[in-house]
Amino acid sequence: MFRSTVRVCNHSFLPQLIDSNSVVVDLGAHDGDFAEEIIRQFGCCVVSAEPVHELLNRIHPHPLLKVLPVAVGGRNQAITMNVFASRCASVLGALSPEENSVTQTVEMVTLAEFLHRTSVQQVDLLKFDIEGAEIEVFDSCADQELQSITQVTVEFHDFIYPEQRSAVARIRERMSDIGFWVLPFSLDNTDVLFLNRTSRVSPAEVTYLRTVVRYGKGFGRRLRAVAS
Repeated sequence: MFRSTVRVCNHSFLPQLIDSNSVVVDLGAHDGDFAEEIIRQFGCCVVSAEPVHELLNRIHPHPLLKVLPVAVGGRNQAITMNVFASRCASVLGALSPEENSVTQTVEMVTLAEFLHRTSVQQVDLLKFDIEGAEIEVFDSCADQELQSITQVTVEFHDFIYPEQRSAVARIRERMSDIGFWVLPFSLDNTDVLFLNRTSRVSPAEVTYLRTVVRYGKGFGRRLRAVAS
């Protein structure tokens, strides 16, 4: 029987590669829903990053959850976070002069620094939902850093920032070149899974994931949209 994926907070990944001994890194924790569901399903440790003060206060504490009040990006420095009224906060700017936002000064750290501070040695699942900053995180990581991760599930944001489309295509190509299967589960790069080939998922299973699972998920989403 071929393996399939689960989808948590719009992020698809292989649950068979996670158990109670795993470590999941959650970049862009928001109000903690993703971390909470991972802990509920797998009983494993989750290490999260969330820089927005109001969102941090909504995250429920748990013995298996560690949260750092930082943004993860391409450099170690203080940065300005734009907190928008109508969409998620981002280090990137407004889409128009009319878009309302306030700013917060937050600490940004690289992925390597974040893992160092949280004493994480092995990442079994890395989740990105950081509103466009994922581009600079990927670009700041050495190949060896990425190759040590089993699964990476990403919501890219080129649907909001079209100027990032070429960078998203470049990252997908790079991840394939350094040893990952690239599994898109959406048409707009909002749900992309990079699966390390060292995870021993067979090429036949990857074909199954890319076809039966991908299009089955899309058909299910369309049915739910029609029903609502």
